[in-house]
Amino acid sequence: SKVKSATSLMDENDKLGKDHRRPSSSSVEYDVGVCDKWIPVGPAHKQRFLEYVGDDDDDDVEDDTKDDSPSSTAGSLLCSMKRSVFESDAFGRWLKSVTSLGMPEGHRGRVRRFRPGLDYTVAHYGILTTSSVLDATMCFVAGKGDQCKYDEETGDLIGSDDDAIWDSGDVGGFECYIAADEGEGEENEADDEYNEDNDTKLLSVSASDNTLSLVYRDPGTMRFVKYVGSGAPSSRWDLSLEYSVIDDDDDEEEEEEKEDSE
Repeated sequence: SKVKSATSLMDENDKLGKDHRRPSSSSVEYDVGVCDKWIPVGPAHKQRFLEYVGDDDDDDVEDDTKDDSPSSTAGSLLCSMKRSVFESDAFGRWLKSVTSLGMPEGHRGRVRRFRPGLDYTVAHYGILTTSSVLDATMCFVAGKGDQCKYDEETGDLIGSDDDAIWDSGDVGGFECYIAADEGEGEENEADDEYNEDNDTKLLSVSASDNTLSLVYRDPGTMRFVKYVGSGAPSSRWDLSLEYSVIDDDDDEEEEEEKEDSE
């Protein structure tokens, strides 16, 4: 696909990914991939990734694709997809159909890039919402996006291709949902946020190419993208959107209450 080709070329130009893996003792420059259209997002104790802002205010997204630089092309394609698909009324109707929730009443979102050896987000109490929201995340990474297989007896992951590497979780890049501890408002450091034995984990979504994930998140749930290790096959590119929706069951309850009061 055009997106896959553009993002792969940008990783190659920035010398990131499977063909440019670095030893653990070698660090990646913080400004790799940074330009006027891809800006770093912080603060570092809460998050670090690049956000595409190249044509956020442009009337014609296609005009930006005339710039043949990989950074512009990859960002423009993702931004165009965000606007034409994920912000469309048709997609809103599709979400209503597949989730049994109400029509989205509003949304916000970003085009993001998580670079190997650099980027992550941290679960903290500042990201908790006051009402339930629907998270829609479209992910692009190295691999085919195939469903991985596991040994029926041992439960071990079969294979060593890019899809298996992402699915193993060993290189990070997955998005994790955890329950907020009631009565505690302390923020944890990035390295301490995720533990496989942490019983507050509700859901973990592995990075997978050309894959859309939908998660209905309640006000007591936090999420984060695990630090993408330097051994990752590629950057994690995604469209991350958050929709304000009303549960149809809530609407029915309100209508019943009105009828009872009459």
